[in-house]
This record gives sequence, C-alpha cells and structure tokens, in this order.
Amino acid sequence: METLQKPKGSPSYNIQDELNKFNAWLLYRRYSHNSIKTYIDALKNFLLFLQPKTEADATNDDMVRFVNDYILKNGYSLSFQNQVVNACKLYFKEVAHSELDVNNLKRPRREHKLPNVLSKEEVKVILDAPTNLKHRAMLSIIYACRLRRSELLNLKL
Repeated sequence: METLQKPKGSPSYNIQDELNKFNAWLLYRRYSHNSIKTYIDALKNFLLFLQPKTEADATNDDMVRFVNDYILKNGYSLSFQNQVVNACKLYFKEVAHSELDVNNLKRPRREHKLPNVLSKEEVKVILDAPTNLKHRAMLSIIYACRLRRSELLNLKL
C-alpha cells in the first residue's frame, strides 16, 4: 500500500488563482496573518490532492477521501484535520460557491483525554512534604475541597 506524501511543488496557475481569491477574502474579513497562512496552506493541500479535478467539481466524497487517504495515512493530528475542514468550509461557502455541501462537512470528534490521577501514596507524599503547618493545611484544604489556588487565597475566616 502506497503512502501519500504531502503535496509538494508550486500549485498550478488555476489553484494559485483560487488561493489568491481566498487570501483576498480572508484579508477583507480581517483574519490574522497566522490564520490566513494556516487556512491557505490547508486549502492548498486539499486542492493539490483534488487534482486533476477542479475546485468547482469538488464533492463531500473528495473530502472523505482526502481525510482517509492523506490525513489518516500520514498520521496527521485532529487539529490539522480541523484546520483543513475549517479552511474548506470557508473557501467553498464564501469564495468558490461549488457543489461541495459545506453544511455536511463534519469535523472529527474531539479527543477525550483522561486526566492524570494521583495515587493515594502520591497524594500523601505531597500533603506530607511541607514542614510548615500553615502550608500543609493549605494543601489539605485545596485537595479536600477541590479548590484552585486563587480560591484558597480568597477564603475569609
């Protein structure tokens, strides 16, 4: 099975025209320089992948194919996929007005990262570490009441 590489080289004239139109629209909408660069790069990747089709012929199936054959196979992150989807949604809705149904483009599900949970022994070591009684009491209150540091400092007796 062949792994696709990130599209390289300069885009064709037609793609460059579309990127320029999108860039002008983003500037008009006063997007930040970094957002413009990110969106242009993301759209460029999709349009290069789409070739020989044109942006006018792009469909939702092309986006699914792009995610499966390019993003997933190359191990790109969820945030990269979100950037591409966001860029394509903006471009195809506001600039290209193509067959791509932007309302049906779905973003990937968010990663649900489990929090780091300390063991009872680790908690005991942390609570027993301070030699100052006041500091030990403060740590115990933070832990027992699930307070933030600022909340502890704002407690009134």
